[in-house]
Amino acid sequence: MSGNDPKSRTGWVVTNIGDSLVPGMTSDLVMAWGRDRETKEPRYIGELGQDRRGEKCGCECYSCGAPLTAVNAARSTFIKRPHFRHPDGARRDDCLVLTARAAALETLKPDGWFQLPARRRSARLMGLSGQYHEAWVEAPRERVRIKDVEFRDQVTGIVTLDDGRQLQVSLVGSLDASDDDALIPTIMVVVNDPELAAMSPEELRQRLVLIVEQGTWCSHWADADLAAQALAEATATAIDALDWLGEGVSLPVEMGANAKRETLLHMKAKEILEREGQICVPGMEVEVETVLPSGVVLRKTNTKPGRVLLLESVVLEKNVGQIRPDVVAITKAQDGWPAERLLVEVTVTNAIDDERRARIAEEGFAALEIDIDIARMGGVVTEAEFRSLVVFEEAGKRWLHHPWFEAERARLAVLLALDVDRELVKLEASRKEREQWAARIAVPVMVWADQYLDAVARYGDLRALVEADRGDRVLMAEALERVRECAEGLAVHRYPEAKDELLFLHQGNILDRLLSIKLDRAVGYRISTAWQVINAILSERGYGLMWHTLYLLASRLYVPRLTSDQWTTIQEWRQRVADSLESGEGTYRRDRRYDKLLSLLFPEMAKWLPMELPGDRSKYHRNITQQEFHYEDALDVSTPVTPIVSQGAESYAWLSGAAFDNWAAQNPQSAEAWKKRGKY
Repeated sequence: MSGNDPKSRTGWVVTNIGDSLVPGMTSDLVMAWGRDRETKEPRYIGELGQDRRGEKCGCECYSCGAPLTAVNAARSTFIKRPHFRHPDGARRDDCLVLTARAAALETLKPDGWFQLPARRRSARLMGLSGQYHEAWVEAPRERVRIKDVEFRDQVTGIVTLDDGRQLQVSLVGSLDASDDDALIPTIMVVVNDPELAAMSPEELRQRLVLIVEQGTWCSHWADADLAAQALAEATATAIDALDWLGEGVSLPVEMGANAKRETLLHMKAKEILEREGQICVPGMEVEVETVLPSGVVLRKTNTKPGRVLLLESVVLEKNVGQIRPDVVAITKAQDGWPAERLLVEVTVTNAIDDERRARIAEEGFAALEIDIDIARMGGVVTEAEFRSLVVFEEAGKRWLHHPWFEAERARLAVLLALDVDRELVKLEASRKEREQWAARIAVPVMVWADQYLDAVARYGDLRALVEADRGDRVLMAEALERVRECAEGLAVHRYPEAKDELLFLHQGNILDRLLSIKLDRAVGYRISTAWQVINAILSERGYGLMWHTLYLLASRLYVPRLTSDQWTTIQEWRQRVADSLESGEGTYRRDRRYDKLLSLLFPEMAKWLPMELPGDRSKYHRNITQQEFHYEDALDVSTPVTPIVSQGAESYAWLSGAAFDNWAAQNPQSAEAWKKRGKY
């Protein structure tokens, strides 16, 4: 039965021997025990001799006091076992039960042994949080020897053990029959089984020993010590759960339980930090951002990882400026971390609010919050868990303030401002670029082509003067910039190759030579005639040979003023190139990368550039000749342009007319060579 049962009494335990009494079944039971009328001692029916048979037994009922008759006493044979019988008409239900109790008590004889059960006691302590902390202690089972038994009445006996201790054994019908005045350790045995009244002394002794062994103490010699031990263990549990004040710790009586517990946690945090001499702090992160007029967000971020700080000293609740933090520590200087004052706030129920955080920030010190989330820990936190939270973990910690935040935020703001300036410059450049693109795309491609060639010719002439130390470098630089500007104009019209400086930058470039042949004067050279340019071409070796087919085509189309011998030289040059191409050599095989642009710049060459060169049967050439050259862009009439008219164009018409015959008559050798090769 639980000690919490309102029917139980402190220091008492009840052991039930069984409740087998069933209404209507008592007529089958017999009573083997009676009480001697003279000595008032228990008498077992088996102990009576022949002289005490029948009414001469001298026994009476324990319960009603009626005289008993000994039936079949001292007989070895019988139909019904020996027993005591009440007078006719007497009730015997209660008599059997009371007799059973007295008979059971009779078995407690000196020199007997039995096993006392273990004794358990508990203590329950309500902590500062309102939660209960409980502890159980136990005195072990004990085998004892009976030295003496004193019978107070037929159901109660005082047992003296051989070590001098006394134990009261009471046999009762219910707990309500318990003796409230018992002053010694007591085992109360509930005996309601009338069958016990029929058992022999040996059977009763065995049954009683078993009952006591399986019983539970409610009063014990060590109860006071056990209660004190249980209370001490419950208190230790509460202290370990940081829910009770330890020895020597006192707080104002008027302080509430929650305030006491938080103060206790502050004291414990200080104690732990002072003992451990270190604390793990979380990382720090600073981010600054701004939004550009375009809607683009720019950010600057920097972080410092979490780390363990070594502590020089730890003080509990000391005023720092206008605030009083829970713990004040001084950190040791380490790599990347200065020696500084570190404020530690330990919170249990209410986190630091914005107002208090602002006051902490105003003081300018490093401040750390440790949030003890009791709910997350099931309502309790042990000292070991608290130590781990305070010293070793980053979880539950946050920076309330640190000087690094402000300094780093200011530094990042400066860097962000520089990024903003750069981005604004880029945005402005992009805006101008879009405007330039729009302006360039609005100019017809042929206008750009004319201006491009004019700019190339001007730049080439100025460069030649500078190379002869007779020119103005500023003018030359301006002319080059104009070439590049026109190249950008062509690029927006799908001619990006116009920006390739191989075409115009240095002496001997492709455009200078083609313009020299077309204009019949030296462009970009410190010489004067087209023939001198051609002669320079004939003298080159290596990479430049691949463009010779362009120069031969230009010579044929634009027909510069040459002597008969010079035309013969050109014809020989043409033959040499053709022979090389027909033999499959790559010396003069042209790179087609500029054909599209040249078709635009020199419309007279447009229909010839895609044509197959001698010996050109490769897949490469077939792919090239199938490309779209867009030279019809030059014929765009949507915007009026000034067509290029030169002697070369007129010469082209002259070559195919009757004037060719007159020229051939004056230059028979050149004309003959021309006819042999056909129209190239």
